[in-house]
Amino acid sequence: MKIYERLNKYLKDNGIKQSFVSEKSGIPENTLSMILNGKIKLDADRLEDILLALNISANEIYKTPVNEISDTN
Repeated sequence: MKIYERLNKYLKDNGIKQSFVSEKSGIPENTLSMILNGKIKLDADRLEDILLALNISANEIYKTPVNEISDTN
């Protein structure tokens, strides 16, 4: 599962709206949407902005159980 897929899942699982993340992170909502849909590469700086906006560590995103991870390559 790619990082943008993990972020999407985290937001959905926790009922967090993209508009909230956009406002807190300073990433325009249309840009955030493209990131979360895999249309724009997620760089380390933007990932950090998103994690800070959500007040979580990267571990929260990567703790998806192994049986939920699919290989999409």
